[in-house]
Amino acid sequence: MDLVIEVAGEIVEEQELLNGTRTVTLSGATADGVWTLDGVVSWNRGLVEYAGEGDLTLARDDGSEVYATLVRAVARDDAGEDDADVRLEVSYEVDGGVGEFERASGPMSGTVLIAAGAFAGRWATTDARDAGER
Repeated sequence: MDLVIEVAGEIVEEQELLNGTRTVTLSGATADGVWTLDGVVSWNRGLVEYAGEGDLTLARDDGSEVYATLVRAVARDDAGEDDADVRLEVSYEVDGGVGEFERASGPMSGTVLIAAGAFAGRWATTDARDAGER
């Protein structure tokens, strides 16, 4: 099953630690309003071995949900090309859901552009099992 979701929204909360780790809480929706996204992502541009921490919930308007845990977040230096403060390449592991996605599992990757208190992102699953499409 391949699922591709493009979401835009706001940065609900942002925190930066003294060691350079940044954490943001995201909340947004697809342009058609069928999917919403709520999640947390963290990264550290200076720590090469820092994998990031966070999670993601994608909820569809029929009540089905997909849950994923952040595996890795890497800030890219080419953020200026997109007029973004930060361009993140993110990797997740889908670890279940609700409804049609109850037994979903597999990798999910994405790109998140963060600028001026807002974000735009694209998340895609590949090789996820027992997950439905709409």
